Amino acid sequence: MMPAYNYEALDTNGTTKRGVIAADSKRDANHKLRTNSLFPTNIVLGKEKKKSSGIGIDFLKQKSISSKDLTLITRQMATLFSAGTPVEEALYALATQSEKSSIRDVMIRLRVEVSEGKRLSDAMSSDQTSFPALYRSMIRAGEASGDLGGIMEKIADYGEKTEKIRNTISTAMVYPIVLSVVAAAVLVILMTFVVPKVITQFENIGADLPGLTLFVMALSEFLVGYGLLLAGVIVGFTAFYVSALKHKLFRKRVHATYLKIPVIGRLVLSVSSARFARTLGTLIEGGSPVLESITAAKETVTNEVIRDAIDKIYLRVLEGQSLSLAMKQAGVFSSLLVYMCSLGEKSGRLSFMLLKIADYLESEFESFTNKALSLLEPMIIIIMGVMVGIIVLSIMLPIMRLNSLVLM
Repeated sequence: MMPAYNYEALDTNGTTKRGVIAADSKRDANHKLRTNSLFPTNIVLGKEKKKSSGIGIDFLKQKSISSKDLTLITRQMATLFSAGTPVEEALYALATQSEKSSIRDVMIRLRVEVSEGKRLSDAMSSDQTSFPALYRSMIRAGEASGDLGGIMEKIADYGEKTEKIRNTISTAMVYPIVLSVVAAAVLVILMTFVVPKVITQFENIGADLPGLTLFVMALSEFLVGYGLLLAGVIVGFTAFYVSALKHKLFRKRVHATYLKIPVIGRLVLSVSSARFARTLGTLIEGGSPVLESITAAKETVTNEVIRDAIDKIYLRVLEGQSLSLAMKQAGVFSSLLVYMCSLGEKSGRLSFMLLKIADYLESEFESFTNKALSLLEPMIIIIMGVMVGIIVLSIMLPIMRLNSLVLM
């Protein structure tokens, strides 16, 4: 990419213009500006600090925008575009008001390419880390329909919904995981440090130990002697599993197993269906063709079994079948999703119905997650309590037996 230069120039009416232009050198930038009937008064290389704009641009170090920040700036762009702000000015406004250097740098890069005559979607193609393929497809659909502001609003809504689902999953998983790790750590400490010291005292006395105590002693000796080996085996198996998941055939078998597990399968299918329906509905509402929308919506689904089903849906729609019939024959998605899709096709409101069912599925997923979490937390506590109780009981039984012998 050519260097970018910040410039100040006067137009034929004497009005000051500020912007960014890509050029091989200052002389080349000067020539390009004069060719466009602009008379430069100041040209500064983009990586230098420009006091008049307050923006520092480092083109040598490419930075990307996080998905959360992307949703925020999409909402801001939607507001600016809906108000009639030109794309170049909107990008400049976002660059100047942002406190994050990653957003400033990306917005300036986009503005440079847009000022050269590229469409916004084409400019975003040079930064695929910040702007995923689905995002660019939706922007392209908005440009084609002439309603870029409207499609930006839909993208922002989509991003916020996706972020909400992601946060729900994170919230649901973090606490049980932390609780499980703490419980496991407490049990390991008890079994490797506390129990051996207590049991040693009984062995020195030569007391006849109960069966429960002998079992806990054997388990404690195993953890002390082979604990590191066991941890190594677990780590090695985890690494092998993660590596094997990179192969599609193995990943597909694992994902098929996920779908067969009663609770996990329902969770995976609900999330995948909601993402597919929302993406498909948003793209169709923005003016994208159905086939292109199906292809883009597939990228939001991670389960290989469902992805293969979407491929079959694509082929059947390509052959002339209706979307609802193709989804029904695929045999993966719920009958409710298929029914709503059929109603949308008959009424001519396919995108509306898809977005409605996406709202319902997301609400169902959130409700299901909250219920599962409310049951999982006490279950972990009960299991931990039972295990700690067994350890305590294994220690107390010999003590009680010794006390009874002393009293006799």
